[in-house]
Amino acid sequence: MNKRVFTTMAGLAALAIASTASAQTNIIRITGSTAFRAATHTAISHVLNPGFVYGYSGTSSNGASIAEYRGSTIGDNLPVDIKTSWAGSVGGVATLVNNATISTWLAATNLTAAGTQNETGPYDAPVTADVTMSDSFQGSTAFTSPTLNDQTVGVVPFVWVRNNGSPSAITNMTSLLAQALLSNGRVRLSQFTGVEADATPVLAVGRDADSGTRLCAFADSGFGVFSLPVQYQVDISAGAVTNVEFYPPQTINGDFYDYGQGGYSGGGSVASALNATNSSSVVNPGLTISNGCWMVGYLGVNDASGVNGNNNLTYNGVAYSTNAVAEGTYTFWAYEHLMYRSSLAGDQKTVADKIATQIKNTDASVSGILLPLMKVSRTVEGGVVTR
Repeated sequence: MNKRVFTTMAGLAALAIASTASAQTNIIRITGSTAFRAATHTAISHVLNPGFVYGYSGTSSNGASIAEYRGSTIGDNLPVDIKTSWAGSVGGVATLVNNATISTWLAATNLTAAGTQNETGPYDAPVTADVTMSDSFQGSTAFTSPTLNDQTVGVVPFVWVRNNGSPSAITNMTSLLAQALLSNGRVRLSQFTGVEADATPVLAVGRDADSGTRLCAFADSGFGVFSLPVQYQVDISAGAVTNVEFYPPQTINGDFYDYGQGGYSGGGSVASALNATNSSSVVNPGLTISNGCWMVGYLGVNDASGVNGNNNLTYNGVAYSTNAVAEGTYTFWAYEHLMYRSSLAGDQKTVADKIATQIKNTDASVSGILLPLMKVSRTVEGGVVTR
């Protein structure tokens, strides 16, 4: 072999090694808000070159609790494996602040370009997240240090929703009625209808303390972000309510929540509880429910669409719409944030910023409202809306 050929081959080998190193797949793990998962999954698909493959748990990527996307990014061709595992905004902030691990990151072997449904594993070994989506400012949570990098990427609206089959006369939620409901776990139907004979109890169904939706509902109603509610668990069989009970005790982020103080871990679960039928036939002497009950709960607008019928309530007399939020007449909303640790760097940070920009510029509308549409603003969840 002559020297020139050897030199050329050595150069090619060096280039191959460099190419292999540069093509190392970047893993980015995203957790946080179920209320904004649809927008985030959409944004991920929009920052990847055509031909990417993906899979998710469930029958819809927009409603999936976990998902995985593999491909390369548009523009700079960074090889990526983007994994999502959703629970709640507050929990996502806590995960990043405390470097807590999550055990439900997909390590799927059968991802496809059409999207593989109902993925159930295998999973990575437990590891922390790199990025979180949050419906609330970090300063509104109990997990304020260290300070995370925070990019506001959109507006997330929420609605109060009545359960499937409940009286259409349950039309409006007020701040004071929400306070009474959350404080006691129930109010009389007459407090919605104004009819004295309507004595059926209306129960509160809601989220656990990991949830930004819970934080925003408690803040906007004036109940108090850290106040302890009374909420119920709904037992369901074949799509029908068989029992209601105080939500069982939970430990969330190291804090214990007694009977009734907890709630569901995702908005989809609240929607399923409200979508079940026949709550009017439930008899539960322990809860002094002898003639059935009705239920209301709070949800992001995407999850609310999972409850059959037009069951959204007006809030303080105003119906939810993009325009009502943008103009300041409907106040049950918050800013959506993409957050990561200050230590996130290199290609991982580049990809996280790409997703943030894509949501902010285009895909926030999938789960909420684009920032340029807003004519009003606020500085904290439940705060004064100003123009």
